[in-house]
Amino acid sequence: MTHTSTRDAEPATDARSALIRAATRLFAERGIYAVSLREITRAAGQRNTTALQYHFTNREGLLREVLIEHGRDVGARRNTLLDQYELTGRDDLRALASALVLPLIAKLSDPAGGREYLQITAELLGRTNRMVEPGEPAAIVLDDPGGSLARWLELVAPMLPPEAVGPPLHRRFAAIHFAHLELSRRAKDDPRSEQTLFTHYLTDLVAAVLAAPVSDETKRVLATRQRS
Repeated sequence: MTHTSTRDAEPATDARSALIRAATRLFAERGIYAVSLREITRAAGQRNTTALQYHFTNREGLLREVLIEHGRDVGARRNTLLDQYELTGRDDLRALASALVLPLIAKLSDPAGGREYLQITAELLGRTNRMVEPGEPAAIVLDDPGGSLARWLELVAPMLPPEAVGPPLHRRFAAIHFAHLELSRRAKDDPRSEQTLFTHYLTDLVAAVLAAPVSDETKRVLATRQRS
């Protein structure tokens, strides 16, 4: 029987972590698909050119690990906020907007790639104007490990205009997309900048996106589409 010693396992773990850190930085700086796997391997200080394929198989596997590493933290924070929300026993759209925003805001203060994570997720969500399909890279953002976003989607749905739940308007996705876009912009600012006003104002805007009534003009267009 072959045993892997602790000494052998440590370099492999270090290499994996170094690749994730390098990919997080380069994906944020240059775009997910604008950086080569060879560049990531080199930036991680790996002499073995097959190290990335060994640990992650391909770009999508590496991207998934980058997202999951931060997504666990975001999901745990959001589930805590949703637990508190449900204990109140009352509908509160702004509280739900806050539950969407605050776990992401926390990433602005995460020195281990939090700001880069926000830029990466915004790029992924910005590539589509619709709800994403399973298997797409953006689906990793919307399917966090703790299921917090699915839980949030279910809680917020009853408080939205009925026409705005689901296709073709996707109001909940619009709020998620908007929050990530604004946070990506903020992530590029001075990390020492004060966040309190930004946090409250972004929460206000997300709540407004969720609550905005569907106009008569939009309803007429929807009715025309449904008839055809």
